[in-house]
Amino acid sequence: MASETLATGLVITGMGITSAAGSDVDSFWNQVRGGHSPAQWWADPERPKAMPIPACRISEPNIAPELARWARKSDRCAQLALAAGWQAGQQARLAGLDPARLGVIVGSARGPVGAMADAVREVQRGLVHPILAASSTCASPSGVLSLVCHAEGPCFTVSASCASAANAIALGAMQILAGEADVVLAGGAEAPLVSAVIEPFRKAGILAHHEDPRKACRPFDRSRNGLLLGEGAAFLVLETEDHARRRGAQPIARLLGWAMTADGRGRTSPRLDGAGLIRAMTAAMRRARINPECIDYINVHGTGTVVNDRVESLALRRLLGALNRRIPVSSTKPVTGHCLGATPALEAVVTIQTLLHQEIPPTINHEEPEDVWDLDFVSKTSRPAPVKTVLSISQGFWGNNAALVFGHA
Repeated sequence: MASETLATGLVITGMGITSAAGSDVDSFWNQVRGGHSPAQWWADPERPKAMPIPACRISEPNIAPELARWARKSDRCAQLALAAGWQAGQQARLAGLDPARLGVIVGSARGPVGAMADAVREVQRGLVHPILAASSTCASPSGVLSLVCHAEGPCFTVSASCASAANAIALGAMQILAGEADVVLAGGAEAPLVSAVIEPFRKAGILAHHEDPRKACRPFDRSRNGLLLGEGAAFLVLETEDHARRRGAQPIARLLGWAMTADGRGRTSPRLDGAGLIRAMTAAMRRARINPECIDYINVHGTGTVVNDRVESLALRRLLGALNRRIPVSSTKPVTGHCLGATPALEAVVTIQTLLHQEIPPTINHEEPEDVWDLDFVSKTSRPAPVKTVLSISQGFWGNNAALVFGHA
């Protein structure tokens, strides 16, 4: 079985991240493994009379000095993409690659929603800045990364709600296997702390609330009441093992499998039987040529909303069967916040760090589990464990599901 899991031959040679929990991979991992939530009260400057919400906001994107001129012309979503994508590219040493064989794929649920809102306001005032013609397009995060990385291969932004970045990573792998690119920078970026996102979420009643913002997100806890919004970006550099070896790049981990499915049912709630998510997990493992017995850890979607957590736990129990108490699971959203379409990329970094450090991060704020879960939740503190293969799963509006399988390099 072990040799068969290497069938795809795809490796990760670079990682980058920016989030409220850390502006680089090491600081981010220390916050996640330590279970330290950066959530704070955030007041919407566009609506000063609105109640503040708990949120994970980045104080200032860590933009490299050489990217400053591009950042000034970019929406915040694209700025976050710049910060994280540049890190991944530097680690993987993308400079000097054949530009025509280098691709960029970004996943985002909302894209440059801040620039879009700016354009609407400026139209209403009768004064529109011409820079918004480009910066307000959905292609801006992938476009600006293609410029700074000198990428001339496949370049696009994809949206599959909160599964977007997982789709971007899967599509990056598929571009390589199809021969369309040798290397792909793939991940996600999201900057949803704007009125156009917050107010509909508030009206829908799915924003978490608690007197302590750090305890607002409580995945799988009996008292859970909603999700914690966050902003952030994360990227992986994908290529085949042979290509990495030829150019002297060091593999960090392997991408063994992936899958994308849709429920085909409702707009916001997942299928109550979890069938779409089960199909995604099963297909990803089939591509990786592994069985559930091979999985050592699952990073679950775990938003902290009442319905999503219930459906996800049901899907896991149906998938794992008798293994439900043997495979540890955790949700890291209380630390990262729910970064919508970027979340799967942040959680890909978490799962890869779990492989590298042989330590499973905790689900903080998971204090009163319901009996129905019947899963091995890693709660409150991290757990050292032998980890060889990990599964990361995502769900989103419109019934989007995605699963990624990673293994040791």
